[in-house]
Amino acid sequence: MAKVLTSVKIEPEVYDQFKQNTSNIKFHLQDLVNRSMHLFLTDTNFRDTVLNYHIPVLSTESQKIKLSSVTQSETV
Repeated sequence: MAKVLTSVKIEPEVYDQFKQNTSNIKFHLQDLVNRSMHLFLTDTNFRDTVLNYHIPVLSTESQKIKLSSVTQSETV
């Protein structure tokens, strides 16, 4: 299966911390994204945690998604 090439904007502070914490192991952003997306799709506890988690450095606008709004749209 072909991979999809995409781009995302990442908060510099969060990305810098990620790079520092993974510099001594072979774990890349692509690994994190692939694993996180799989868990998000297959593990409801992980999905709930992600949807309700707020990163302090992110703007309020970028954190508007709430679990309740996703749950309501899924039940329709």
